[in-house]
Amino acid sequence: MEFYRLGFEPVVEIAAEHGQGTGDLLDEVIKRLPAQSEPAGEAEPQEVAVAIVGRPNVGKSSLLNRLLKEERSIVSAMPGTTRDSVDAVLHWQRRVFRIVDTAGIRRAGQIARSGQLEGVSVILARRAIEKADVTVLVIDSSEGVADQDATIAGEAEKAGSGIIIAANKWDLMKGQGQDLYKKFDDELRRQIKFLDYAPVLHISAATGERTTKLLEMIDKVADARVRRVPTGELNRFLKDVTAAHPPVSPGKKHVRILYAAQTSVAPPTFVFFTNVATEFHFSYERFLANQLRESFGLMGTPIRVKVRKS
Repeated sequence: MEFYRLGFEPVVEIAAEHGQGTGDLLDEVIKRLPAQSEPAGEAEPQEVAVAIVGRPNVGKSSLLNRLLKEERSIVSAMPGTTRDSVDAVLHWQRRVFRIVDTAGIRRAGQIARSGQLEGVSVILARRAIEKADVTVLVIDSSEGVADQDATIAGEAEKAGSGIIIAANKWDLMKGQGQDLYKKFDDELRRQIKFLDYAPVLHISAATGERTTKLLEMIDKVADARVRRVPTGELNRFLKDVTAAHPPVSPGKKHVRILYAAQTSVAPPTFVFFTNVATEFHFSYERFLANQLRESFGLMGTPIRVKVRKS
């Protein structure tokens, strides 16, 4: 009875171990939740899952805080501060982004030396990549591109996530000449050749430079990843492309593409039906993917190309 003397209402008697009274407790909680009303005729926009990934100490947590305009993640100059994946919801111009700040991903050898805790952190970061609609690969522009950046990018590409490369700490690069942008991007493209389709943004999480542009790019890449190309348009495109550049197979067989169809999205997947059972040469697959991306605005998203005998 002494709990009632405190003057709070209600007092709910429960037994947590046996579950007694917990239903009454939930009822009281629900009574006190604010009513949620949706405008008539307006559906809640679907969340876009965004994973912020990269090596330790490249500014991932600072970028999350800048996008949210609040101190959501702990920021420290000490590498490895973020241990667990931290996610937050951002409402931006009628879009809803669920942004996940992940732990820095080191090389496998370094993870083994760092112990079990860091190993778990890296597993969680990789899971975030697998679930992401868009992966933002953050690179420390003052250090340049490392081999580990390419490894992380490869995981995002394999998972079928849309990819944006954010060269962070660009405020530290000012005053190094007019052609700095070109030199940096050329070196980046050279080291991560397979991501030639990923847009590159030069940002500063510390000053906020071009972080709004990053949100715009996330929106565009997320849309491209789920875009469907009408079958008629796809086959007209195919006719023009194959007339100028006939298909090539590894065995140098005479291949004709009879027709094509888009079978799925996220990422966009196209099946090309041919006259013989074969595969395209990897260079021709890449050529087709680049032509599809350019013709139908599939920016920033991997494209899967499959070949079937008609």
